[in-house]
Amino acid sequence: LLPAASKEFARELLNAHNDYRKTHGVATLSLSSKMCREAQSYAESLARTRVLKHSSDTERGQCGENLAWASYDEPAKEVAERWYAEIQNYNFSNPGFSSGSGERQ
Repeated sequence: LLPAASKEFARELLNAHNDYRKTHGVATLSLSSKMCREAQSYAESLARTRVLKHSSDTERGQCGENLAWASYDEPAKEVAERWYAEIQNYNFSNPGFSSGSGERQ
């Protein structure tokens, strides 16, 4: 289980993420306990190896994945802002992964 502070961070991050989704008229997301556990486990493995890389399609399945790394406590809203800043690199005429936006390793 996530500590209370981590649960609050997850809720704040979800709310910020959903605020951005609303501006584009797409459905909001909800938290999944199972996905939170899997994401936490993957984050811990990244921290151990000190390598920031996306999980494989096999590991992730049909789920999207946003990664962020900071050497300081960063408020959830600022994490969402960093992800959303990639919108400038997104090609809405040709949706999908592109350099600098949803970049895949």
